[in-house]
Amino acid sequence: MTNDRKRKYSAGLALMQRPVLPLVRLFLLLYLTGPFRTAAELAGELNGEVETGGVTYPAPREALAPYLDELAGFEILKQGGRPGPVFDEGGEPLDPMEALEHLVCHRVLVRELETVNSLLCRPCGCSLCCTGPDAKMRQEFFGIPLAEEETALFPLAMTDTPESRAADPYSGDEYAPGGVPFYRQGAGIHRFRTGFSLILPRGERCPNLDANGGCAIYPDRPEVCRRPQIFSYLIEETEGEKIARNKLLAVTDCPYVRDLEEEIAAYAASCGLELVLRRNKG
Repeated sequence: MTNDRKRKYSAGLALMQRPVLPLVRLFLLLYLTGPFRTAAELAGELNGEVETGGVTYPAPREALAPYLDELAGFEILKQGGRPGPVFDEGGEPLDPMEALEHLVCHRVLVRELETVNSLLCRPCGCSLCCTGPDAKMRQEFFGIPLAEEETALFPLAMTDTPESRAADPYSGDEYAPGGVPFYRQGAGIHRFRTGFSLILPRGERCPNLDANGGCAIYPDRPEVCRRPQIFSYLIEETEGEKIARNKLLAVTDCPYVRDLEEEIAAYAASCGLELVLRRNKG
């Protein structure tokens, strides 16, 4: 990677070079073996420099501060409670402490990656996530999942009918309201069996993408738009069950993932996770 590219990504790279997950795991050990009643009580004691997992944290209390809500999840172990079940990849349940560690670390990693991805995405200058397939791609459309309250962010027609709610757009079964396949009716929002989706057909753009390739609603953008293109795969939820995967997923369609593949691999290794590189589009 050239020096110019390193400078472009410098804010995101600075966070990746000091990931919070090794510190969270040390925090769990100190919390369980110490006299601390709450996670906040322990965090308040972490004033000096800490080194763990080959990473030095000059200000551990400040590094952990954004995640105190998630870290409070560890308190259930001192209150005699039990976390919800988490299974290994063979289908066996993890013991309660290991399950809780996975649950909390997953939530922390999701939060950290939201910040990392935002810092990498903006200087990247790419609008790949905001447009439908181009002429060279095999897909007819891309679907962007939305929460119900997020649908109002898009000035588009919405389809919410018994037929749409019964449809799965990725199953191969044709959903064609009015006799026309849904992906040939222009950009729109549809309520499918799995929830709401913004559908961007071939050649279409998100209506919030401005003429300069920026997002007109960036501060209020949906949750899914905050989490491209490096994802926590520490836990996967499948059919209501949580499975410990212990992986970090990076999507190689994204230019910054391709630019920073070595740095992302180092970040995954520091977090104790296996890196999975995958292409989604094309």
